[in-house]
Amino acid sequence: MKKFNISNIQSAYLFGRQGWQKSYCFILGMIFLGMVPLQGQDIGLSMMTNLWQTNTLNPSKMTDRRFVFSFPGISASMGTSALTYDKITSTNAEGETVIIANDLIDRLKNKNTVWANADIETFYFAFGADRWQISLGHALKTNTSMTFPKELAQLALQGNANFLGETINIAPEFNFSTYSEWSIGTAINYDRFTFGARLKFLGGLSNFSSGNAVASVYTNDASVYELTLASDYTINSAGLINLTGLEGDGGDIDISTTDMDAMDALFGQNKGFAIDLGATFHVNDKLTFSGSILDIGGINWKENAKVYSSKGNYEYKGLDLLNLVESDEADFSQIADTLSEIFQFNKADQSYGTRLAWRTYWTVNYQISEKFSIGGLVHTRSLKGDFDPTVAVNAAIDLGRWWTVGTNLSHGKSTGFAIGANTALRLGPAQLFFATDNLPAMFNLVNNSYAHVRLGMNLAFGKRDD
Repeated sequence: MKKFNISNIQSAYLFGRQGWQKSYCFILGMIFLGMVPLQGQDIGLSMMTNLWQTNTLNPSKMTDRRFVFSFPGISASMGTSALTYDKITSTNAEGETVIIANDLIDRLKNKNTVWANADIETFYFAFGADRWQISLGHALKTNTSMTFPKELAQLALQGNANFLGETINIAPEFNFSTYSEWSIGTAINYDRFTFGARLKFLGGLSNFSSGNAVASVYTNDASVYELTLASDYTINSAGLINLTGLEGDGGDIDISTTDMDAMDALFGQNKGFAIDLGATFHVNDKLTFSGSILDIGGINWKENAKVYSSKGNYEYKGLDLLNLVESDEADFSQIADTLSEIFQFNKADQSYGTRLAWRTYWTVNYQISEKFSIGGLVHTRSLKGDFDPTVAVNAAIDLGRWWTVGTNLSHGKSTGFAIGANTALRLGPAQLFFATDNLPAMFNLVNNSYAHVRLGMNLAFGKRDD
């Protein structure tokens, strides 16, 4: 594993290297670990009109087969607010990989999001006649997102000298959830319109999230050494997550998970509900419009649920932070004890609720000829109250009755420009498919801020009459 250092750190560094080990720096460390690229939006899938899985993005989409059974499939994606590993790192004279702090800050936005999703679709079953269709399915889903202000990185890497006379909120917001999803859906066609709905029963497995998110720092305009700090911050954990050491009881901060048995994976112990809604309008044989809104709902977390809260105000005067930073032998006990007191977390055993990050898909498709079609899409996601829109265009061609290939060009708020590709292969009743919304990331992940892949297999029987 490569060794990472942080270089180009300016003076007036607020938080000491050895202090603040019990509370808020724990959150700060999580952010920078999360920014290293690791591995969705399903832009390409939403435009694969000949594939059953489009129903998972719009419950009004009806397959052209009477019976469909979907084998286990996977969808995984991540994004890092347009930051890429290669642009914020370099190799020093000792051969170590270092993070260039100033380059990192220059590329940050006012709000920065790190997110990743992974869905394992264990099975889907659908049956339909001429003008109706029902479906049943199960999936295991993991959704993660983290949003942090630019000022947090500036404060950690450059100090507080740039914020004289200002109050800045440095609190990150995050949500890590794993849950089991059972769904039952229906679609009904009436003339040119098709309407669909899906009810989803959720079983929460684990959650680690922020609630209130206020942690402010005010620097007196007369001196970088006169600070006012305040916090109103909560951290939630439940289910399989065990969080220890955050209360400042002298132990190390640690996150661990308990073992998960088969029943937990299938049903979960924390209950919730969600609904998907969709509609499709066939203007004529060539032009089709559709829209959907997904994941309207949430989960109530009760099993092993804990809420950690930090609330306090403190004025700090007269500490020479520059000396603390530059001296390897400095005594950090004073600042460590003070910051530990300010950001001290208290634990309460109590339930809490989280909402799913809802999504919308709005598509148009035009069949230019029997074998060639084009389309467009507007997709939005809600991440901690912020909208994350993406627009895309696509084209698809049928290479015979058994093979379809397509491509799409998209641009998103958190993903930038991306070019995707998808293909579906039909071998008798079997249908295999693959899609990625950012093809270059499949070959060079470190130069891309967004990666996505989806693959699966279906069995389909019986032609459904139109």
